[in-house]
Formats: sequence, C-alpha cells, structure tokens
Amino acid sequence: MKYMRLILDTREYEIIKELIHPISESSNLMNSCISRLKKEMKTAKLVAMAEEFPADVIRLNSIVDVNTPFGVMKIQLVLPEYSNSEQKRISILTPMGSALIGYAEGDKIMWEFPNGIQEVKILKVVHSQF
Repeated sequence: MKYMRLILDTREYEIIKELIHPISESSNLMNSCISRLKKEMKTAKLVAMAEEFPADVIRLNSIVDVNTPFGVMKIQLVLPEYSNSEQKRISILTPMGSALIGYAEGDKIMWEFPNGIQEVKILKVVHSQF
C-alpha cells in the first residue's frame, strides 16, 4: 500500500460512514466487504483541504483504471444513487467500490469477490465531478 493506510476526504468520510453505519456484520459478501471498509476507516488519514488531497488516491467520483481477474476496467466510483452499470459507474457499496476507496494508483489489493479472493491493481486515477 503506497500510503500505508486509507486516505479519505473529511466530507466523504462522513458520507461513507453514514452509508455503511446501519449495515450489520454477517457472512454475506457485501456485508463482509463493508465490515472490512469500516475497520480500515478507523485508521484512515483524513484530509480536509481539497488541494492537499493526493491526486493519485481514489475518492468519490474518481475515474479509475483497474486490472482485475476479469481484465482491465475503467470505472467511476459513485454514491449508490448514481450507480449505473451501462455507464460503468459503480457504487461505493459494492465489493469493488468498497475495495477501491482511499487506495492509490499502483496499489494492489486483495479483496473478496463473488468468485473468491482476488487481486486488483489500481493502474490510473483521475478525479472527476458529476
């Protein structure tokens, strides 16, 4: 991990915390991924100033090129209400979305997906607005 812990924008941290707070721990895959994200958020570095946020770290609305077991994908990480598979916008509340938030370009992440634990490598990060 490039920065040794997740890096999150302070406002986005609060939004994500509110989204995942009511989700309980269980053995189902989504709840398992959210539980892991909750744990990682406890030690996250919070950045309050937009100009201090690293350009290579994934945040909400980032457009990301990732190398997955399914090939290279270009996706945009969004809030659940903006997700759209045809437009390659994935929700922060999906296994892939919760795996990527706060990680940086070049990071490799081992994460649990429906077909088992897989490695994902972040190839490129571009910050974007809706």
